[in-house]
Amino acid sequence: MIIATRRFIGVRAAAVAAIAALLACAAPIGAQSSGNSSGSAPAAGGSGGMKPEVDSRLAPCTSPDAISTEPWAFGATKGQIIRTTHYRIYTTERNVVLRDRMVGFVERALTHYRSAIVPLPAPPQRLDTYLMDTRPQWEQVTKLLMAEQADTLVKIQRGGYASRGIGVYYDLGLLDTMSIAAHEGWHQYTQRTFKDGLPVWLEEGLATHMEGHRWVNTLAEFRPWANVERFDQLRKAKDTGKLADLETLLTSSPQSFLGTVDGSLLNYYAQVWALTHFLNEGAEGKYRDSLRNLLLDASEGNLGKVLQTKLGQRGASAMMSRTGPAVFIAYFNSDIEEAAREYTAFLDKLVQPGTRGDVVAGRSPFGTPASGVRVNQPK
Repeated sequence: MIIATRRFIGVRAAAVAAIAALLACAAPIGAQSSGNSSGSAPAAGGSGGMKPEVDSRLAPCTSPDAISTEPWAFGATKGQIIRTTHYRIYTTERNVVLRDRMVGFVERALTHYRSAIVPLPAPPQRLDTYLMDTRPQWEQVTKLLMAEQADTLVKIQRGGYASRGIGVYYDLGLLDTMSIAAHEGWHQYTQRTFKDGLPVWLEEGLATHMEGHRWVNTLAEFRPWANVERFDQLRKAKDTGKLADLETLLTSSPQSFLGTVDGSLLNYYAQVWALTHFLNEGAEGKYRDSLRNLLLDASEGNLGKVLQTKLGQRGASAMMSRTGPAVFIAYFNSDIEEAAREYTAFLDKLVQPGTRGDVVAGRSPFGTPASGVRVNQPK
């Protein structure tokens, strides 16, 4: 079954207050980015959160990615700690299907993060991830883990977040829980692994890029183009004349749309999704190598040096603000107007009639071969 209407589409309006506050205290580009925080909410409705009648919290984990399992108590609630190669999952989840599928999902998602665009390093340690059975448990663990950030984070009405390299989720039903984990997992990975933080427009663009997956029976196949809701929102924004120009997009961040009710936040995520695809395969591949170099520089701690060398004080300011066109100018094109024309042409072609079928199938509308990573394949 293909995830289409279920994938969370960036309806993060419920989480905008959290994003606004947390981005203000996030680490600047030049600092260790483990302090960054991100929160997300799935589409309204979702897939429900039905629990099995039998408590399965102590049932053995059957995922082939599980290396070890041990009991864990969250207050009076029994749970487990499940270790994989790259994750340490604390869970009170009663739905054994969701729990076991999450174990394989995060590992394959990480493989996707590290290979979708350019080979990237493994995280320096296991990534702590919490999968809680209920919303009250999620709020309680958030207050224990996040200290002064907790009051803001618990305002997320229905979703999850990544902060300081920790992913914290609760059972929203199989599909929505996995969709949030795919997006927030990218933030979790970069917070813990990248030595320089990415600009907001690219960090969010890549998170939406990494969302793309579809379900084939019980397996999730990661495909960056398989994101129908982002595509539909982009087409809607284009048809209604609500697309932002490139420079505005580069200088915006999610908190820019705090309090808006006109779909601007949805349009922002749809556009940074498209912008990442543009940099990866648009303009006949003109910017592909630069995108790869940027990711490698950020992961290795060289982004600040490049910006300082190319842009001087302007580059130093970009390191602090994480917004603005400086990174784009340094890595992609110093002529923003030329790049804007190329980006607009890319969008026009992307949303033209006949392309939606490619997106539904997880194929590039531009003919670029798709790559897939399947979850829970035998090792």
